Amino acid sequence: MMISKPSPLTPAGTGHPTYTQSLPCSEESAGIARLSVAATLRAWGLEVLVDDARLIASELATNAIRHAARHIPDPEQRGCFRLKVERPSDHLVRISTFDRSRTIPRIIEASEAAESGRGMAVVDAVSCRWGIDPKPWGKGVWAECAAPGHLP
Repeated sequence: MMISKPSPLTPAGTGHPTYTQSLPCSEESAGIARLSVAATLRAWGLEVLVDDARLIASELATNAIRHAARHIPDPEQRGCFRLKVERPSDHLVRISTFDRSRTIPRIIEASEAAESGRGMAVVDAVSCRWGIDPKPWGKGVWAECAAPGHLP
């Protein structure tokens, strides 16, 4: 048996880690987005961010799905949205969704009896910052969360 010695060369990173997935614009995709984000952060050793990141992913995915449903009522014609999870630094994660709707999400004050409308308020409360990237074909919506003591 031969045991090789480690190479004297140290691998150099070519950027920050990213996970991306296309999901259908259907209700079950919000749950898949939560699971995907949690698995990704655990693989990166960022368990401390899992709860907040799952909540952000759920709200962003739900918005992407709802806007697709509003513009295209037939579930078979709605297409997909894109989920992206990035780690721009060791303690910061960015969760994004990309969809074909040009409707810009905003924070609204939902009444106590309202069954929806709180999604972006939740994202705003849980994330350290969030934003919108308009695209010619739709938009990207992103939110970042950082490990405690590591705000950007």
